Amino acid sequence: MIKHIFGLAVRVLLLDDKEKILIIKRSTDSKTNPGKWELPGGKVDPGESFDQALIREVYEETKLKITLDHVVGVSEQNLHLIRAVHIIMSGRVMEGKLNLSQEHEGYAWVYLENLLDYPLADWLHDFVTNQINLIKYQKQEEDTSTTPTTFKPLLNSLKVSLKKFKK
Repeated sequence: MIKHIFGLAVRVLLLDDKEKILIIKRSTDSKTNPGKWELPGGKVDPGESFDQALIREVYEETKLKITLDHVVGVSEQNLHLIRAVHIIMSGRVMEGKLNLSQEHEGYAWVYLENLLDYPLADWLHDFVTNQINLIKYQKQEEDTSTTPTTFKPLLNSLKVSLKKFKK
Protein backbone atom coordinates (compact mmCIF):
# COMPACT_ATOMS: atom_id res chain seq x y z
CA MET A 1 0.00 0.00 0.00
CA ILE A 2 1.31 3.45 -0.94
CA LYS A 3 1.45 5.82 2.02
CA HIS A 4 2.40 8.95 0.07
CA ILE A 5 1.89 10.28 -3.42
CA PHE A 6 5.04 11.87 -4.81
CA GLY A 7 4.79 15.38 -6.21
CA LEU A 8 7.43 17.27 -8.14
CA ALA A 9 8.47 20.87 -7.51
CA VAL A 10 11.28 22.90 -9.03
CA ARG A 11 13.11 25.73 -7.29
CA VAL A 12 15.81 28.16 -8.31
CA LEU A 13 18.83 29.49 -6.49
CA LEU A 14 19.12 32.98 -7.97
CA LEU A 15 22.36 34.74 -7.12
CA ASP A 16 22.95 38.47 -7.38
CA ASP A 17 26.31 40.05 -8.23
CA LYS A 18 27.36 39.82 -4.54
CA GLU A 19 26.55 36.06 -4.49
CA LYS A 20 23.49 36.59 -2.31
CA ILE A 21 20.55 34.21 -2.77
CA LEU A 22 16.97 35.38 -3.35
CA ILE A 23 14.49 33.99 -0.82
CA ILE A 24 10.80 34.81 -0.68
CA LYS A 25 8.45 34.67 2.31
CA ARG A 26 5.20 32.75 1.92
CA SER A 27 2.00 34.50 2.88
CA THR A 28 0.77 33.82 6.41
CA ASP A 29 -2.50 32.65 4.76
CA SER A 30 -0.71 29.92 2.80
CA LYS A 31 -1.82 26.29 3.25
CA THR A 32 1.77 25.04 3.34
CA ASN A 33 4.69 26.68 5.14
CA PRO A 34 2.79 29.87 6.10
CA GLY A 35 5.18 32.70 6.91
CA LYS A 36 8.23 30.61 6.00
CA TRP A 37 11.01 31.58 3.60
CA GLU A 38 11.73 29.56 0.46
CA LEU A 39 13.35 29.69 -2.94
CA PRO A 40 11.23 30.84 -5.89
CA GLY A 41 9.52 28.06 -7.84
CA GLY A 42 6.70 25.59 -7.54
CA LYS A 43 4.88 22.61 -8.98
CA VAL A 44 5.51 21.07 -12.37
CA ASP A 45 2.26 20.80 -14.33
CA PRO A 46 1.47 17.65 -16.38
CA GLY A 47 3.28 17.74 -19.72
CA GLU A 48 5.54 20.59 -18.63
CA SER A 49 9.33 20.32 -18.59
CA PHE A 50 11.30 21.24 -15.45
CA ASP A 51 12.76 24.36 -17.02
CA GLN A 52 9.42 25.53 -18.44
CA ALA A 53 7.77 25.06 -15.03
CA LEU A 54 10.52 26.88 -13.18
CA ILE A 55 10.66 29.81 -15.58
CA ARG A 56 6.83 30.09 -15.42
CA GLU A 57 6.66 29.80 -11.61
CA VAL A 58 9.42 32.36 -11.02
CA TYR A 59 7.73 34.83 -13.36
CA GLU A 60 4.33 34.29 -11.68
CA GLU A 61 5.84 34.79 -8.21
CA THR A 62 8.35 37.58 -8.87
CA LYS A 63 7.84 39.00 -12.40
CA LEU A 64 11.53 38.20 -13.04
CA LYS A 65 12.64 36.57 -16.28
CA ILE A 66 15.41 34.08 -15.60
CA THR A 67 17.75 31.68 -17.29
CA LEU A 68 18.74 28.35 -15.76
CA ASP A 69 22.22 26.86 -15.41
CA HIS A 70 22.61 23.62 -13.42
CA VAL A 71 20.86 21.26 -11.04
CA VAL A 72 22.47 21.94 -7.66
CA GLY A 73 20.49 19.65 -5.41
CA VAL A 74 17.33 17.92 -4.33
CA SER A 75 15.29 18.11 -1.18
CA GLU A 76 12.18 16.38 0.11
CA GLN A 77 9.14 17.61 1.98
CA ASN A 78 6.57 15.42 3.72
CA LEU A 79 3.10 16.89 3.60
CA HIS A 80 -0.10 15.22 4.80
CA LEU A 81 -0.63 12.96 1.76
CA ILE A 82 2.07 14.14 -0.61
CA ARG A 83 5.83 13.74 -0.45
CA ALA A 84 7.15 16.64 -2.52
CA VAL A 85 10.52 16.29 -4.20
CA HIS A 86 12.14 19.70 -4.83
CA ILE A 87 14.69 19.83 -7.65
CA ILE A 88 16.87 22.88 -7.06
CA MET A 89 18.60 24.58 -9.99
CA SER A 90 20.92 27.55 -10.22
CA GLY A 91 19.89 30.48 -12.35
CA ARG A 92 20.34 34.13 -13.17
CA VAL A 93 17.96 37.05 -13.56
CA MET A 94 17.83 38.17 -17.19
CA GLU A 95 15.39 41.06 -16.82
CA GLY A 96 12.57 42.46 -14.78
CA LYS A 97 11.95 44.28 -11.54
CA LEU A 98 11.10 42.11 -8.55
CA ASN A 99 7.36 42.34 -7.83
CA LEU A 100 5.90 39.64 -5.58
CA SER A 101 2.59 37.92 -6.19
CA GLN A 102 -0.02 37.68 -3.41
CA GLU A 103 1.36 34.21 -2.63
CA HIS A 104 4.35 35.86 -0.93
CA GLU A 105 4.72 38.81 1.41
CA GLY A 106 8.44 39.51 1.52
CA TYR A 107 11.81 38.90 -0.08
CA ALA A 108 15.47 39.12 0.88
CA TRP A 109 18.86 38.63 -0.75
CA VAL A 110 20.91 36.58 1.72
CA TYR A 111 24.34 34.93 1.87
CA LEU A 112 24.24 31.12 2.10
CA GLU A 113 25.78 31.14 5.57
CA ASN A 114 23.02 33.50 6.82
CA LEU A 115 20.04 31.58 5.45
CA LEU A 116 19.55 29.68 8.70
CA ASP A 117 18.85 33.01 10.44
CA TYR A 118 15.45 32.95 8.68
CA PRO A 119 12.52 30.61 9.47
CA LEU A 120 12.88 28.47 6.34
CA ALA A 121 10.45 25.97 4.85
CA ASP A 122 11.47 22.54 6.16
CA TRP A 123 12.71 21.27 2.78
CA LEU A 124 14.90 24.37 2.31
CA HIS A 125 16.23 24.17 5.87
CA ASP A 126 17.32 20.57 5.22
CA PHE A 127 18.96 21.52 1.91
CA VAL A 128 20.85 24.50 3.37
CA THR A 129 22.01 22.52 6.41
CA ASN A 130 23.33 19.77 4.13
CA GLN A 131 25.14 22.29 1.89
CA ILE A 132 26.76 24.05 4.85
CA ASN A 133 27.85 20.70 6.31
CA LEU A 134 29.35 19.69 2.95
CA ILE A 135 31.29 22.94 2.76
CA LYS A 136 32.60 22.44 6.32
CA TYR A 137 33.52 18.84 5.54
CA GLN A 138 35.29 19.90 2.36
CA LYS A 139 37.34 22.48 4.29
CA GLN A 140 38.24 19.88 6.94
CA GLU A 141 39.25 17.45 4.20
CA GLU A 142 41.53 20.06 2.66
CA ASP A 143 43.14 20.66 6.06
CA THR A 144 44.03 17.00 6.62
CA SER A 145 45.58 14.29 4.51
CA THR A 146 44.06 11.49 6.61
CA THR A 147 40.97 11.09 4.43
CA PRO A 148 40.57 7.42 3.50
CA THR A 149 41.07 6.81 -0.22
CA THR A 150 37.57 5.30 -0.42
CA PHE A 151 36.09 8.77 0.24
CA LYS A 152 38.22 10.68 -2.27
CA PRO A 153 35.98 10.02 -5.35
CA LEU A 154 32.92 11.16 -3.36
CA LEU A 155 34.71 14.29 -2.16
CA ASN A 156 35.87 15.13 -5.67
CA SER A 157 32.27 14.81 -6.89
CA LEU A 158 31.07 17.09 -4.08
CA LYS A 159 33.72 19.68 -4.96
CA VAL A 160 32.49 19.77 -8.56
CA SER A 161 28.89 20.15 -7.37
CA LEU A 162 29.82 22.95 -4.97
CA LYS A 163 31.67 24.81 -7.72
CA LYS A 164 28.53 24.59 -9.88
CA PHE A 165 26.49 25.84 -6.90
CA LYS A 166 28.70 28.92 -6.60
CA LYS A 167 28.40 29.79 -10.34
